[in-house]
Amino acid sequence: MQAIVHTTAIANLKPQLQVLAFFAISMLLADARAQDVPDAGQPAVLESVSVNLKRDGSIRPYRQMNEVLSMLQRYGQGLFRLEFRLEAKDPKLPLPRALKLAVMHADAYVPIPIQADGTLELPVLPKEQAKDAEIASNLPKGSAKVSGKLLLTVKPAQLDMALVRKIMNAAGTMRSEILPWYLRWAFPQVEGVRICSAQANWELEWPDTATVGQLLTVPLSADPKDFDPDQSGASKQSPSARRQCTTLSGEERWPDNARLVAPLDASLSVRLSGQR
Repeated sequence: MQAIVHTTAIANLKPQLQVLAFFAISMLLADARAQDVPDAGQPAVLESVSVNLKRDGSIRPYRQMNEVLSMLQRYGQGLFRLEFRLEAKDPKLPLPRALKLAVMHADAYVPIPIQADGTLELPVLPKEQAKDAEIASNLPKGSAKVSGKLLLTVKPAQLDMALVRKIMNAAGTMRSEILPWYLRWAFPQVEGVRICSAQANWELEWPDTATVGQLLTVPLSADPKDFDPDQSGASKQSPSARRQCTTLSGEERWPDNARLVAPLDASLSVRLSGQR
């Protein structure tokens, strides 16, 4: 039995203000024929899909996205991860439950699991497969959008100035030395590690080398113009309702072993150039 799957283009992927302003990926319109899943008694095989893609100059090839994902995997030192989110363009028209998303290339296709909240992770393909790979779905044309966010894997309790400097060096090296110039739009400059919590109650502490057993501490000040990118609607809320934030750039004069002391609800994120 054969079924027709209509794949569509999700064009001009636009990241949110507080997330990575990059990855404008487009979903391509396609017609696909898929084999039914075999009975339990038969050997399991992947669905076979043939696609006629319609392309235009606005479509960014998956190979460019794959280059960024590969770079992060190889040189990110385990400090970063990329998270994508699939959302309806029109909030009044929710996405269908039975939606399908896949990365397709000449040899096969890779299904992309979508979590209940719409988050997903795109696969890193071998370079040869990524050359002709495309993203496809069974969504109506123009009904969805995908946003990408660069996340830190580090927890507040792990953060000290040495780790801040490591994060900044890794991000700077990837953007300026490893990523090709034509893809730097996809990896904006990181200005620092942002720390946010409901109350501005953060400090750094480190051992006093002059007095055994004593600690030196320095309080960190909140930036009144910054806000937590993970707080929904933060820019529209009153200052008293917004989570407070401060940023460490790694250029501070405090020693590497100065560690963060923060409230239990503290969270970390990357602060990008021009992001407020």
